[in-house]
Amino acid sequence: MAETYVFYHLTRPAAVLRATGPDAFAFLQSQFSNDLKNPGIELSVTYGLWLDHKGKIQADSFVLEKTHENFLLLSYDCPATLLRGQLESRLVADEVTLADETEKFCLLHLWPAEPDADLSELVDRVADPAVCESWMGRRPSSFGSWDILVPPAAAEKIIAELSSLGAAACSAEDLHGLRVVAGVPAVPQDAGPGDLPQEARLEGAAVSFEKGCFVGQEIMSRLHSQGHVNRGLWQVAWEFPQQWPSATEPVPLFAGEVPAGELRSRVTKDGESIGLAMLKQRAVAGLKSLSFSPNGPKAVLLVRDLTAG
Repeated sequence: MAETYVFYHLTRPAAVLRATGPDAFAFLQSQFSNDLKNPGIELSVTYGLWLDHKGKIQADSFVLEKTHENFLLLSYDCPATLLRGQLESRLVADEVTLADETEKFCLLHLWPAEPDADLSELVDRVADPAVCESWMGRRPSSFGSWDILVPPAAAEKIIAELSSLGAAACSAEDLHGLRVVAGVPAVPQDAGPGDLPQEARLEGAAVSFEKGCFVGQEIMSRLHSQGHVNRGLWQVAWEFPQQWPSATEPVPLFAGEVPAGELRSRVTKDGESIGLAMLKQRAVAGLKSLSFSPNGPKAVLLVRDLTAG
């Protein structure tokens, strides 16, 4: 194990909510886009979305089922106030209590330096199940990663052990860059309140088409049968620097004089930039590049359609 070389990043999750009560399972199952039914699993962890009635993404989270009356809802980037507000607005006569426990936890992202490396043994070694929860995460790269939810007091001990085993710390900027290069959308930055799961190709990982009713299910079923959306998330690239219309995302993109969509995430390294952009499929059909301004230089190359099969 001493030769194992991995990267890690310690951060604070944007939200950790605890949902408890006799109606907790039934309520969450009726709201969550994915299926929480995993009988026989001691700790069930499910990734999914919280949609509105039009099927638009309001937030995402992992749901950690401790028991049918005790759940943790963790989101990388969606604020606890947003997630809690969404759920509390839908509570009617349900016996469910929602508590914000975000400040009680740190989140450790762990990923291998080489593709296809199995980190399960390492995770078992450093993540004491008496104080930690661990599962396969969605960040930061296509290599596969693990998340470890840990109280702050225990995080230092885990990091010390990881360091002794050859792990190297990475910054938030490194984590962001790996995610963008891998084409992994973040909620709500790349896929948010104006977007459907299918536009960011999240339906496979985050939506169940076989469970019972949930908020947004009718739209999800219709899109699943039709198999078509008008917009999609693309990976794009361009040489840096460019003259930016805005210092922050989103940045408008154009096909000639026609608005084609917007750049939502970007990372720059060694004079080249890569980004994730939500684009109108009809506007970019047959094109290889876009502009940052109407009829401007065609500087933004269309690298790959992330919604393609």
